[in-house]
Amino acid sequence: MFPIRRRSFLALALSAVALPLAQACTQAPAAPKPEAQKPAGADAKPAAQAPAVPAKPTEAAKPAEAAKPAAGAKPSGEAIKRGGQLVQSINWTYPTMDPHLTSIAYLVGTGPGALYNNLVRLEPVDSKTWEHKVVGDLAESWEQPDAQTLVFKLKQGVKFHDGSDLTGDVVAWNYLRARDHEKSQRKSLLTAIDTVEAPDKTTVRFKLKAPNAAFLRNIAFVAGGGSPIISKAAWEKGGDEQAARQPVGTGPFKFKQYIADDRLILEKNPDYFENGADGKPLPYLDEFVGRFLPDPSVALIDLQAGSLHLLEWLLTKDVATVKGNQALALDELPWAGQTYFLVGYNTEAPPFNDVRVRQAASMAIDREGMNKALGFGVGAPHYYLDWAVGSLGYDESVVKNEYNPTKAKELLAAAGHPNGVPIELKVIAREPENTIGEFAQQMWTRAGFQTKLVSMERLAWIDEVRAKKFQACFWRGTFTTAVDPDTLAARIRSGGTSNWSQFADKDVDSMMDQGVQELDPKKRHDLYMGVLTRLQEQAYLATGIAMPLLMARRKEVMGISYNYQMPNLDRIWLNK
Repeated sequence: MFPIRRRSFLALALSAVALPLAQACTQAPAAPKPEAQKPAGADAKPAAQAPAVPAKPTEAAKPAEAAKPAAGAKPSGEAIKRGGQLVQSINWTYPTMDPHLTSIAYLVGTGPGALYNNLVRLEPVDSKTWEHKVVGDLAESWEQPDAQTLVFKLKQGVKFHDGSDLTGDVVAWNYLRARDHEKSQRKSLLTAIDTVEAPDKTTVRFKLKAPNAAFLRNIAFVAGGGSPIISKAAWEKGGDEQAARQPVGTGPFKFKQYIADDRLILEKNPDYFENGADGKPLPYLDEFVGRFLPDPSVALIDLQAGSLHLLEWLLTKDVATVKGNQALALDELPWAGQTYFLVGYNTEAPPFNDVRVRQAASMAIDREGMNKALGFGVGAPHYYLDWAVGSLGYDESVVKNEYNPTKAKELLAAAGHPNGVPIELKVIAREPENTIGEFAQQMWTRAGFQTKLVSMERLAWIDEVRAKKFQACFWRGTFTTAVDPDTLAARIRSGGTSNWSQFADKDVDSMMDQGVQELDPKKRHDLYMGVLTRLQEQAYLATGIAMPLLMARRKEVMGISYNYQMPNLDRIWLNK
């Protein structure tokens, strides 16, 4: 995927790194941010830059209002049209339709707003700061009577597709299953739960093992600890196999058919509990078809032809094609995007066991040049690892380790390498990693790192990196701190499952522990800012550019909104 003509790219890369920073950035602001394009129907206005502000107080500390209709449910000047079939594609197939056991939690057909509902979900507040708030889904309201207790009141009259009732004990059973099932993909973020109880049919009480300021947001995050609610009655009849292949939820769509490695077909739930802007039950659509198209370039052809309405995870190389087609629209979701060239170092072996060498390597990254070559007009230089703009801990006063090849050479000389130092950079043998690796090789070699590129098959790369048989390696990171900075624990804590370079810092661990247990948002911001500062000063990791998550759609797709990174299907309608 992500094909680029290598010769053309390298010519561009060489010219980019050869230019002085001031010349390379004549068209760029001093502190660029990914620009969030306003999805159809969203209220927030896009902005090229975002102020660094701490997020608002956690919603866990206050009662919540019932969920409101999604922004843009009824666009001005357009009468909602009911009916029709929406066809969507993504380049992953459904491994299972059991939302607790699936390894790909962000497939739209098995998410909230389609087959299922969550207790709570995320809704964008401000595209400038990437802020999201928690709103009710199956929960009418909630409160936090103490630091380790959350009590939810459920909406009444909600039924599953099999006719069984949504009750407190069913919700409690769902969370305990998601926490305890040996194959659960949700358990890592649900281990904070001590007990889940149902005092009555419309109440669910969570007792946590310790104060946890991130818990509410984690369970609202569908790709994290979010636990879509399945029918307990259906599971008792058919077990895990039934949940995997004949799913039963409460969502606006019901299961109709699944063709393995081809498509999922859902039909309208006529008994859905939410009404649309026209006063009638949602959804507006009659049917949803989720297609598996492994090549997004092929999917784009179908989108242009009109046989596809929504293409998720558009390749960045295809942005110009979408923008140049008057029948198509592009939604940019920077808060759910990726950092390209997230590089880590083996801090236990020379030369990167010396912080000066790590700092030099970070200062040798020409982020502006990389963005010119790889940003395709939607990327932006990014300095702060996987920290999203406006998240707790994000602050532009933190050291950036900006591009400075002269300073990099001085640091190398001070570390005992006045004539430079030979290093290896291990790269996964695929695109865009190969091309990014060649860019990094050019940058680092100019600054005194004689870089040998070692391209490896993915599983071999994992084995070598896990065995610490590397000097430098890189991967692509994903923004999740707009949910909560605690989502980074697996990536930056000692022994974290996603801490690929395996650095260990007791100060980082301690501040992460304090941050998740601290309920005061200002104190949390200061703690996570301390984490980011420590990571930057020690240069354990470095980043190049940030790319937004890209969604392409035909312009007749109206009323679209997003649950963090997933399209909500319930209020989409087709203007045709």
